[in-house]
Amino acid sequence: MKMMITLGVLFITSIQPMLIILSMIMIVLFYSLYMKWMLMSFWFSYMMILVLMSGVLVIFTYMMSVLPNESFENSGMLFLLIGMYYLYNKLNYYEFVLDLSISSMEIWVSYLFVVSMFLVMYLLFLMILVVWISMMEMGAIRIM
Repeated sequence: MKMMITLGVLFITSIQPMLIILSMIMIVLFYSLYMKWMLMSFWFSYMMILVLMSGVLVIFTYMMSVLPNESFENSGMLFLLIGMYYLYNKLNYYEFVLDLSISSMEIWVSYLFVVSMFLVMYLLFLMILVVWISMMEMGAIRIM
């Protein structure tokens, strides 16, 4: 759960499109693993990976065809955030192992289901919209 929060902060604070797409892919993977862990069934999380990753990859190809190539800037805040996360995780490892309130997270599954269905419908809509926009003139999206 802490990793999801860290990836969410990374997603919000990043400026570069490649970093945004990478954080979205990591969020989808961790979210599907979380859903598998909570529902004890891999089928729903597998379908979530297929739908969400296809939407993310469609957005990725659209962004890469429209935006120019940019080099990554070294962000000190990003390294500080990652370092703080690992330090915090290392210090609180035994508290996490001994904490039994994780099993009480089942009450949030219904809320996660609503959020996940919203994300699935949103990404499906974006995927259809990007395909429709790219097929309007049967040509490249980016004008050279």
